[in-house]
Amino acid sequence: MSQMSTAPKAKITTPMKSKNVWGDRLNTPFKALGEHIACDLPGGRAMFFTRRGGVSGEPFDTLNVGLDTNDYMPAVEENRERVAQLIGIARDHWLEVKQVHGSDVVLVTEPPAPKAKKVEADGIATTLADYAAVVVTADCLPVALIAPEGVAMIHAGWRGLAADVLKKGVETLREAGATEIQAAIGPSIGVCCYEVNTWVHRAFMRYPRGTARLSNHAHLKNVARLQLQHAKIPLDMVHDVDICTMCAPRSLFYSHRRDYGADPKDTGRQASAVWRVADDARDDD
Repeated sequence: MSQMSTAPKAKITTPMKSKNVWGDRLNTPFKALGEHIACDLPGGRAMFFTRRGGVSGEPFDTLNVGLDTNDYMPAVEENRERVAQLIGIARDHWLEVKQVHGSDVVLVTEPPAPKAKKVEADGIATTLADYAAVVVTADCLPVALIAPEGVAMIHAGWRGLAADVLKKGVETLREAGATEIQAAIGPSIGVCCYEVNTWVHRAFMRYPRGTARLSNHAHLKNVARLQLQHAKIPLDMVHDVDICTMCAPRSLFYSHRRDYGADPKDTGRQASAVWRVADDARDDD
């Protein structure tokens, strides 16, 4: 009778547990920054955060930054402080809007008044240095627009995309003097998981079938690429991290559709931020 091996079994790691969260999943210009994703383009840096590294308890575990959620607000405030430390920009230098799934994009060229009321919009463009444009998402597309003259961050759900929110974001940034704009699409729901009804399909009838509309699914990232292309941003200047928030491991991203679809306030939100960075000020972290 053969003896049983007493050698310890190799430890199996999963995307939830592995120290190398992303493996070879990230392609240039995206790169891992701890358990989050950074993207450096001429003129600025974007960061797309996961739900890891915060203090919120279940079901918001752990880095929920959504102020309009049913989470314990002191935990959300602490999570926001942690995000501020990671991007190196204090919270009083965050530019945020009250997201309403529309198409308005605000341009900020002067420091706002302290504790100014948030305006209803779904994008922020700015020429200010040392300020970050920030949106929160849980399946919608966070899209960073970056140019040497300014940056913008757009929250793009299907309603916003149907109303040309990305085109308006590009136009707003061009009003501020930006010329060579590049775009970075962060983690968001993919065509693999985004099953929709006829109302959503009708919203994208102007786009070719098989591009935006596939059977009973919608391809929001394709819509985003087409909209940016129509706004005269070359496709080689549009970068997609190509990660789906719904079918990624639950420990990585909040997904309203996957987790708590009955009430949006029962789903956490991850942060996406963009800010201006001079080329000679970039480091290799």
